[in-house]
Amino acid sequence: MSEEKIRKAQKIIKTFRDTLEEKVKDTSIIVVLLGASGKGLRKRRKIRARLEEEGVIAIIPEDDFPAKEAPSVAEEAIFAEEDVDLVYVDVESWGSATEFAQFHEKKTTAHKLRVLTRREYHPLYGDSQSYLTDLYLSHLAVYGHVYAYSEEGCFLPPEEIILKLSRRYKKLKALGKI
Repeated sequence: MSEEKIRKAQKIIKTFRDTLEEKVKDTSIIVVLLGASGKGLRKRRKIRARLEEEGVIAIIPEDDFPAKEAPSVAEEAIFAEEDVDLVYVDVESWGSATEFAQFHEKKTTAHKLRVLTRREYHPLYGDSQSYLTDLYLSHLAVYGHVYAYSEEGCFLPPEEIILKLSRRYKKLKALGKI
């Protein structure tokens, strides 16, 4: 291949890369972060800060929804909106388990749901025989979005799973694939 052809190819690739970077920068996605309160809420706030650095709009219901509204009613209505792209639920408490079960049953939200669970409760990697693990398996079979996490070993922590998936989703949306 001649040097001229190489330079021409490099210019095409650079133009494509620059265009893609600009599209990704201009594309916005909205994600919702559900999970436990207390320590879980502090963790979600840190994740939100990192997502916002990436240009992702992150909603935490405890911070962003009116306190006077019934959370179960407000969440269902807002999550069903087309503008909401992804709903992450880190199942760490009975409340977040209830949210997962509620949204798994709704066709308007189930496909947006990204479920994070400790490795030991994941239907493929753990050995739990609980009702909740069985529901994870159903969600995994139909929607394919149940992610095992661990703070150590070969599994990513929840924060890294959320960041990695959100970044890719945003790029795919920028390319018009979503």
